Amino acid sequence: MTTKAFMFFALLLPLSVPAQQLLTTSNKCFKQIQTGNKQNDQGQYQEALDTFTKVLKDCSAKDAKIEGNIGVAVASNGLKQYEDAVNSANKAIKASKQTNVTAFYARSYAYSNLGRTEDAKADLIKITDLTKKNKNLKARAKMFAQLAQLNFQLDMLADADTNLTKAIELDPENPSFFIQKGDMMIKINNYDDAFAAYDKVLELGKNDLDIYQIRTEAHLKQMQQKYVTTDIKELSGRMTKQEKDNACGDIKKALELGLKNLQLDLLSSMICE
Repeated sequence: MTTKAFMFFALLLPLSVPAQQLLTTSNKCFKQIQTGNKQNDQGQYQEALDTFTKVLKDCSAKDAKIEGNIGVAVASNGLKQYEDAVNSANKAIKASKQTNVTAFYARSYAYSNLGRTEDAKADLIKITDLTKKNKNLKARAKMFAQLAQLNFQLDMLADADTNLTKAIELDPENPSFFIQKGDMMIKINNYDDAFAAYDKVLELGKNDLDIYQIRTEAHLKQMQQKYVTTDIKELSGRMTKQEKDNACGDIKKALELGLKNLQLDLLSSMICE
């Protein structure tokens, strides 16, 4: 089975996971995991591998071990180090007592690329079995979102979109799915759809610092790409009034909510009335 055919087969399966267990990871370890996931998202696989290796060294909580090994597996898949991906996925599967479908999915991807088709199929069967035991639609939606994140990290954007669309269909009131969609759109420089997704986040009632920081960083990246400069003074001089109005509301809100960023402080002082 080719990798393309394998991934198509995987997307046909009705996936879900048990409800997420209570996190015991410390704030420091949680932030390290976030950093590693972001590095995998951006295709910085070696950096992600280093980050998750540190997580596994410094963090002892069970969920940190699971997330750390999954992160290593994803990074190793991205680096085409498939044997290492299998080994790390095995550790995550063991730590989760054979219940973490994300780990099974990462391992099945590695198996497929190693030509171990039967092993890859066995993991997909396991994922299906776990799914059948869970009738919780929100949990199933979360699993599709997790698979979309794995697809996204491995630069499989069409598959990521398919899985995330399914997650949104199952749980359309979950703002995190729309943040995820917006982030995906940013990666392909589709800012109109990105901000449409971020607007939906606000409509769903999430209006904290996190979303305004995300929106602010997206505005800044969009202008930097459009005008091919990171110089704040030059940006402020070249942005149109409409662009300034669009960015200013989010920048001011983020700063009001506590975002500390000298670059954005300067941009705000130059473009916001």
